[in-house]
Amino acid sequence: MSNSSFGFISNEILRQNLDESFDHIVNLLPLIESGVYSDVATGAFRKTCIIYTASIIEALLFHILDTQLSDEDLTEYTWKLLNKKILFTVNDSYQIVAGDFKQEGKILDKDKLNLGLISKTLKDKKFLTKSLFDKVDEVRVLRNGQHIGPNKSIKQYSKADLEKAFAVASDVKTFTKNKLK
Repeated sequence: MSNSSFGFISNEILRQNLDESFDHIVNLLPLIESGVYSDVATGAFRKTCIIYTASIIEALLFHILDTQLSDEDLTEYTWKLLNKKILFTVNDSYQIVAGDFKQEGKILDKDKLNLGLISKTLKDKKFLTKSLFDKVDEVRVLRNGQHIGPNKSIKQYSKADLEKAFAVASDVKTFTKNKLK
């Protein structure tokens, strides 16, 4: 734990996963800066670093969500119409109805949360400021922009993109440290 970059994380498995991801990024940085590789290869190294950086951000924010929010905090409420009775049919796509309108709660499934949902939940619960939420969302968009299928052109990731991701990761790391105190 003393050699960990994430010594403030008490969960040993999470801490080890974070350290391994961080080490992978650190190992790629000399390749990015070497000037030996083509622009395409350098872009691929940056892409990998952005993926890992976003994963670190996601893991840190998930840890906050998992340790700082209760099941009640993670419950989404929706309204459901029960005992529906059709009072009048206007046409095929419009009816006037009566019934019981009941609010039902469903706890978010933590196993299905992604970076967008995690950060939105933390913002909604007043854990993340709008500013930090917006920064995290920029990294989410950078990472999601790497999906091959929907792109109309090949995305090249710049040094500025990578530096932005690193800066947000640093902010999230500081945020997490402070929240866990």
